[in-house]
Amino acid sequence: MINRITAYWNDRSASWRKERDEAWSRPETEHWLDFFKSVRSQVGGNKVLEVGTATGYFANIMTLAGFEVTAVDLSPQMIDYANLVSQELELNVAYQVMDAQALQFEANTFDLVFTRLMTWTIPDLEKCYREMERVLKRGGRLINLDADFGKTVFSTERHDECPSGAIDQINDIKSALEISAHQRPAKDVELLEAVGFGSIEIDMDAQNRILKLPLETEGLFMLEAVKK
Repeated sequence: MINRITAYWNDRSASWRKERDEAWSRPETEHWLDFFKSVRSQVGGNKVLEVGTATGYFANIMTLAGFEVTAVDLSPQMIDYANLVSQELELNVAYQVMDAQALQFEANTFDLVFTRLMTWTIPDLEKCYREMERVLKRGGRLINLDADFGKTVFSTERHDECPSGAIDQINDIKSALEISAHQRPAKDVELLEAVGFGSIEIDMDAQNRILKLPLETEGLFMLEAVKK
């Protein structure tokens, strides 16, 4: 399954970079920068790990917000593009190819772990959350923005840059993932508690609030949790 997921995101890397490059000229980038500046003011340290960085859009914004950013992704081609983007922006981000279920960092390394639209793609989400908890310092925070895609059937309507056949592939992959059988974020809370996180908070309208969009429009939930 990991090989299938890696191959899929490798194939998506070029179109993903195009979409993210276009985002830099839109207001959403300033909104995200304001959000991460607020997070930076609330976090004790500045070492952040982004898990599932894709082409580095959020890694670069967090760098601009004052974080020292390490960013990982399962896809080598995504990481190649991410390095190019950061070089063009003249920003320093430490990128590595890595499986979120086996983070290659020492325990108690980061003040913040951030991830967006990544955990729905994970074969073993409990293992992933356990790894995130392990690499956080005591009192460190996890921020996860995602959605309950289990019953969603993706289409080309909102993904017109996808390579041929990509939508069918990701629908097949998603249907095979265990997390797709559960209601989210309720299952996430259960898993976060099981691996030792505390102070778990859910904001079902987080992304719309950050981007100043109407709360009734479709958006992402945000999970925040603290390492005990």
